[in-house]
Amino acid sequence: MAKMNLPVEFLTDYADHIKTDYIKWWGNRASEKHVQEMIAERGIEFQPGSSYIKVVETRNGVVDRVHSFIVNKAGKFPLGTILKAASFKAPATNFGRGNLLDRQTWNRVVWTGVN
Repeated sequence: MAKMNLPVEFLTDYADHIKTDYIKWWGNRASEKHVQEMIAERGIEFQPGSSYIKVVETRNGVVDRVHSFIVNKAGKFPLGTILKAASFKAPATNFGRGNLLDRQTWNRVVWTGVN
């Protein structure tokens, strides 16, 4: 398995940001108990590769979909750049959507992905 070149606490904060946006999206449409049950069955996992970390959402422990990719090795983009998923296996490399190392750039990150 490839090594993650980013501090774990940034990845944890990123996962928390996604979950918080999910809770905010529900708003008053569901009871707090229902929202907490939905959160409990959903998870965020990080799958490191040589160039990117794939951020996947799980449902009951099974990968449900790709949320985003994070640059794990500087090249075209700096380390930590957040990229939209183009497919299950690859990111969209037209431009970065923020940087994991700068929380102020996470405005494009929502629970459904990055735009």
